[in-house]
Amino acid sequence: MDRVIAAGILRWIRPYRARYALGLFWLLATNALALGIPWLLRAAVHALEAGTTRRALAGYALGIVVLALVQAVTRTLSRLAVLGASRLAAYDVREAFFAKLVTLDATFYDTQRTGDIMSRGVNDLQLLQSFYGPGLLNALNTAIVYVAVLSVMVTLDAPLTAVALALFPALYFGVNRLSRRVYTRSLAVQEQLAEISNRAQENLSGIQQVKIYAQEDREIERFSLLCDDFRRRNLALARVRGLMIALIGVFSGLGTLLVLFVGGLHVIDGRISLGDFVAFNAYLAQLAWPTVALGWIVNVFQRAAGAMRRLDEIFGAEPRIAPPAGEDGKPVDGDLVIRDLTFAYEGGRGAKALDGVTVTIPRGSRVGIVGPVGSGKSTLAHLLARIYPAPPGSITIGGEDIAAVPVERVRAGIGFVPQEAFLFSRSLRDNVAFGRPLASDAEIDRASTISRLDADLPSFPAGLATIVGERGITLSGGQRQRATLARALLSRPRLLVLDDSLSAVDADTERAILSQLAAGTSEATLLLITHRFSALHAVDRILVLHEGRLVEDGTHEELLAAGGVYARLYQRQSLVERLAG
Repeated sequence: MDRVIAAGILRWIRPYRARYALGLFWLLATNALALGIPWLLRAAVHALEAGTTRRALAGYALGIVVLALVQAVTRTLSRLAVLGASRLAAYDVREAFFAKLVTLDATFYDTQRTGDIMSRGVNDLQLLQSFYGPGLLNALNTAIVYVAVLSVMVTLDAPLTAVALALFPALYFGVNRLSRRVYTRSLAVQEQLAEISNRAQENLSGIQQVKIYAQEDREIERFSLLCDDFRRRNLALARVRGLMIALIGVFSGLGTLLVLFVGGLHVIDGRISLGDFVAFNAYLAQLAWPTVALGWIVNVFQRAAGAMRRLDEIFGAEPRIAPPAGEDGKPVDGDLVIRDLTFAYEGGRGAKALDGVTVTIPRGSRVGIVGPVGSGKSTLAHLLARIYPAPPGSITIGGEDIAAVPVERVRAGIGFVPQEAFLFSRSLRDNVAFGRPLASDAEIDRASTISRLDADLPSFPAGLATIVGERGITLSGGQRQRATLARALLSRPRLLVLDDSLSAVDADTERAILSQLAAGTSEATLLLITHRFSALHAVDRILVLHEGRLVEDGTHEELLAAGGVYARLYQRQSLVERLAG
C-alpha cells in the first residue's frame, strides 16, 4: 500500500485512537484466554499419563469451559469497540465527502459524472469502512495471535516451531506478489462499478427521453454490456483472491503435515512429551484461521487503498471560486460595471465564450440581453452569479470587484434564475424558501404574487404545502419557472438576472410577471436575457451579444433603425410568428 494512501486512510481513525486502543486491550485479553485452553489441555494429558481421577479430569474440562465463556465475552467487547469506531470514522468520511462536494463549483462538475461521484460516496466508502472495521480487527488479531502463539510454541519446542515456520518465507513472497494484482484488479472493479452507477443515473434521470424515442431495448443492451464487463473484472479479481487463499491453505496444510511428522519423531525420541505435543498442535491450530484470513486481510487493505485513492481525488479538488477572508455579510449593491470581460470554458479548445465585453449598467436599470444561440448570454449570467470565476477586475458591483468579494456577499446581492428550473422533492413552500428557510408567510406570499405562482396555488392539493416530485416533475414547465423566480425574489436581490427563465409561460403571463417585477423590484437592477422580443417591452435598454462580443447597445427603436444584428433577429422572429399564426 502506498505510504501516501496509507496516511490518507489512517488520518480518519486518529480521533478514535482511544476506542481502537480499548479494542486492542480486549483482543489481548481474548488471546490471553485462548492461550490458556491448550495449556489446560496439556496439563490434562499429563494428568492422564500419570493416572488422574475422573474428578480431576472434570476440573480440567470445567476450566476450559470457563475460559471459553470468558473469552466469548472479551471477544464481543473487542468487536464492539473496533467496529463501533469504524462506523464513527466512516460517518466522518461520509460527512466530509458531502461537505466537500457542496463547496466545489461548476468547473469541477463540468468534468465529473454524477454516477461516478455517487459510486465513490457509496461503494468506495463502504470498502473503506470494511478496512476500518473487520479489516483492522482481523489484522490486529492476527498480529497478536502470531506473536503470542509463536512465543508459547518456542517454549514448548523451538526446533519444531522452526519447522512449522519453514514455509512462511515462500508464503509471504507469494502473497506479496498476488496482493499487487489484487490492488490493480480491485481498482478496475471499482471504476467499472462507477460506470454502471453513472449509466443507471443517466437513464433514470432521462427515462422520459428513453421512452419517447423507444430506446428501452438499446439501453438495456448497453447496460448489460457494462454489467458483463463488471462481471469479467470481478471474476478476474476473484481468481486472484482464490489463488491467494488456496496458496495460504496449501502452505498451511504442508506446515501442519511437517509438524505432525517431525513432532511425532520428537515424541518417539523423548524430546517432547505427549502433552506438550498435543498442546503444540492446539496452538498450531490457533494459527490456522489467522493464516487463512491473511489473504482476506490483504484483499481488504488493497481494496481500501483503491477506494481511498478515488476518494482523495475528490478531497484534493479545490474550488476555483474560494471565498476570501473578511466577510461582513453585506450584499453587494450599486452600479454594475463590466470591463473587457473575456472568458473561455475549460476544455473549450481555446474558444472564447465572451470576448472583450465592456458595459456600464447603473443601479435600478432595466436591461434586456439578446443574441443568437451561443452568443455568450448565459455565460455572462453565470459569471455575474459567480457560478464560474470571472477574471479579476472584469466585473464590479458598487465599485467592488466580485472576484475579491466573499461569494456569500455576491450571491446575497444577486438573484439568478437559470434556464433550467430545478426543484427539490419537497414541498412547494420549501422550494420557494430554499434560500431563506426562515422567511415569513407574508414574504413568501409576496414573492408568489410577483411571480404569478399564486394564480396556480388553488389547483394544488395542499397549496404551498404540496410535495412536488423529483426535480418538480409533477409541475408544468411554467409552474417550475415561476417557483424558481419566486425563490430568487424571496432573497430580495439588488441585481436580478433572468436567463430566459420565462420561456415556458405564455405571453400574457410573461407580460403580467414583468409588470409585477417592475412594480415590486423598482430599486433592483434587472437583467432580462430572452429569446422573446415581446418581453423587451419591460426594459429601457437592450444589449446585443454576437459570437461573444457586445455588438449593439440601445433602445428597441434605435437598434431597429441601425439595421444590425438586433434588427435581423427581430425580423426573423416576426416572420416565424406570422408563419406560425
